[in-house]
Amino acid sequence: MAHSWRNNASGLLAIYLLLGLAAVAAATVARPALGCSASAKCWVPYDDQPFWLPVLAYLAWLVSRGGRTSWIGLIGWSALGYTAVATTIASVWSVPALSLLAIYAIQIALLTSPAVYQRTRGDDHAALSHPRARSARPPPWLISTGLLAGLVVTLLYLANMNWAPIPGCGGPGESPDQLPARCIGLAQGYPLRFLTADQNIPVINKEALVKDWAQWSLVSFSAFYLLWLRRDPAPEPTQVSAAEQPVPQ
Repeated sequence: MAHSWRNNASGLLAIYLLLGLAAVAAATVARPALGCSASAKCWVPYDDQPFWLPVLAYLAWLVSRGGRTSWIGLIGWSALGYTAVATTIASVWSVPALSLLAIYAIQIALLTSPAVYQRTRGDDHAALSHPRARSARPPPWLISTGLLAGLVVTLLYLANMNWAPIPGCGGPGESPDQLPARCIGLAQGYPLRFLTADQNIPVINKEALVKDWAQWSLVSFSAFYLLWLRRDPAPEPTQVSAAEQPVPQ
């Protein structure tokens, strides 16, 4: 696998297209949870109409021929889908939505692999002689930073509030208009309201809190990870040949 990751660009692009097919099934199931209808398109590139597959296949073929513009376009396509799902995952928490998110992430990783990256360079020798490639594995501190930043963003969204029904109050199946005033409280949080007040007593919806925290941690980690990838790689230690070593006086 390590050999293919660095040298088999065509194979990695084929996997990219296969993941696109898998995304059709995942998106078809996840779209209703986004509140999408036949007449309302959602901000998710993949849908149940795979008319875009020939376009992606053509762009992938251009990338296999060294097309840098097509490479950037495919990255943007997958990044668009990843952003759309990552910023709504708390509201659409399900196996299809999580699978769709994983597909987008893997597609981006395939497109930014050393093999595909080098294929889009006009001079392969110049690309191979590029300074030491950085590791794509995030360090532990980056993961903990993303979790901490996600918690901070989750708490900051307590400023987002609105009136909402108090969970467990009122009869089953009653609409908000049918609930008594005591069953309506001020709910805080975004995208899920995880903090409400019942008789001036704070009530925390732990499941909603965890989902909000997971979403904003994912978004924060992704942003930090992109910044971390843009760092300058550490220079390789200089190798001095025996002929170039100074002769002791």
